[in-house]
Amino acid sequence: MNDAYAKQIVHHLALQGVRRVCISPGSRSTPLAYAFSQEERLEKIIHFDERGMAFNAFGYAKGSKTPVALLVTSGTAVANLFPAIMDAYHEEVPLIVITADRPHELRDAGANQTSDQVKIFGTHVRWYFEIPCPDAAIPDGFIGSTIAQAVYRATHSPKGPVHLNCLFREPFLSEYEPPLIPSTHYETTHHTLSSSSVEQWAKKLSLCERGVIVAGSMKTSRSLKSIFALAEHLDWPILPDIISGLRSEGMHQNAIPYYDVVLKFASHFRPDCILHFSDRLVSKPLLQWIQKCTPSIYAMVADHPERHDPTHTLTHRIQCDPTVFCEQVHPWLPRRVSWLAHWKAISQTVEGHIDEFIPSASEPGLMRFLHHHLPPHYGLFLANSMPIRDADQFFFPRFHRGPIFGKRGTSGIDGNIAALIGLAEGSQRPLVAVIGDLTALHDINSLPLLKRCKVPVILIIVNNQGGGIFSFLPISQKKDMFEEYVAGSHPWHFEEAAQMFHIPYLSMTDPSQLTRILREEKSCLIEFKTNRVENRALHHKFEESIKEKILALAGAIT
Repeated sequence: MNDAYAKQIVHHLALQGVRRVCISPGSRSTPLAYAFSQEERLEKIIHFDERGMAFNAFGYAKGSKTPVALLVTSGTAVANLFPAIMDAYHEEVPLIVITADRPHELRDAGANQTSDQVKIFGTHVRWYFEIPCPDAAIPDGFIGSTIAQAVYRATHSPKGPVHLNCLFREPFLSEYEPPLIPSTHYETTHHTLSSSSVEQWAKKLSLCERGVIVAGSMKTSRSLKSIFALAEHLDWPILPDIISGLRSEGMHQNAIPYYDVVLKFASHFRPDCILHFSDRLVSKPLLQWIQKCTPSIYAMVADHPERHDPTHTLTHRIQCDPTVFCEQVHPWLPRRVSWLAHWKAISQTVEGHIDEFIPSASEPGLMRFLHHHLPPHYGLFLANSMPIRDADQFFFPRFHRGPIFGKRGTSGIDGNIAALIGLAEGSQRPLVAVIGDLTALHDINSLPLLKRCKVPVILIIVNNQGGGIFSFLPISQKKDMFEEYVAGSHPWHFEEAAQMFHIPYLSMTDPSQLTRILREEKSCLIEFKTNRVENRALHHKFEESIKEKILALAGAIT
């Protein structure tokens, strides 16, 4: 009956809207691998490395905003999924994780390739269920209701990965054709505010003279128009995180570019209200400013109950879709004139100084080139460490751009290449990806996915031969151990890796060389060689050169 169970599992995944499965080959997973191979409704991606495969599934699910299934065999194959599952959990990305396992009689008995897989991912999945070995006594509808529950748990707030551990005995295959059983259908619901809550929040916000809207990582673009409308009505500035989605729309009239730079030197601004939509923030200066502000109201609006409050300063937590909150509260608010003009004046001063000060052939210069020249139909992926921080500080396009992606679940440097390829295919648009050299070395075995990618991906590896972000830490002064023990200094370059996997390669000396490559829209690997010491000095000189201008203008808002 292995065939029957496997075919039912795959059939019901397709009925529940899953359209892609990522598979790493193995033996114990044979019944499911065979069933997937026969299912025409699902696209199949095969990759030899379980960790890279899982990150590719994560990227596709995030880019397409649809659930993705992934399948591995038993043993250490399961453990290799853990980093991607952690990221999917924290970023609320829907994954249906399917692992094959030994039957109960082979557990704890010294059987080869057997380890305890029961709830192996602990609290990092939204739901766990063990599908037992096939048994004629189990009701016909059992598989259908189980898969329906799994997909619902993965795709409804809080979204995230679910784990189905499937037990199989040998022999793995027969030629049994099971009857197809109808599936369970779940209705979608939304959290809204009661009428009394709407009135209370309208009253609270109308009493605030110096409010700020902070936009964290958004799960949907539906929220943006309603947030813009609320900000215009209140005349409040918007501080848009790099992965909030707001920067992809072009800079709204209330959005404040370069707030990261401003708040490093004008941290004494004191709002009486911070309205924080959605979740995480990249900017450390912004988080530090929030912690120092202690406004009478610091409210976070998100459609899940998770605590995203690393500074432990929230005064109110509202579980509601940001779109719904804005649309409900907006009509009750009076119009007013706030301090928005002051914020915009400082931001404009910073922008003029950036373009005068930052050289093009530098890491910040790469972000400024993309700021000015990235075509609007391209997506942008920013790896952790320096790329996403430089973009948060220097990338504020004035006009509409494609989506901006990061991998901020646990902010690791593993699996980025696999994830960004999944993002490109999931979003179905060409992608520019900027990653660091250590990030590339961590995931170099995912380059075959780039070769097979159906969407153009321009992979830019910023190679400063180590972890550039660590140069900004006090430990960098410990010259006797820093390079080897902290920065991870290395002598490697990436031309031969590109050749090994037959990927076009370019060694870039200035970002202006990207002009032709962006126009051609072909996948390639570009190595941009920089210097960590010079990069740290450039950031320091820039901040020192702009500090006095910001402090002089900031007096108008204190």
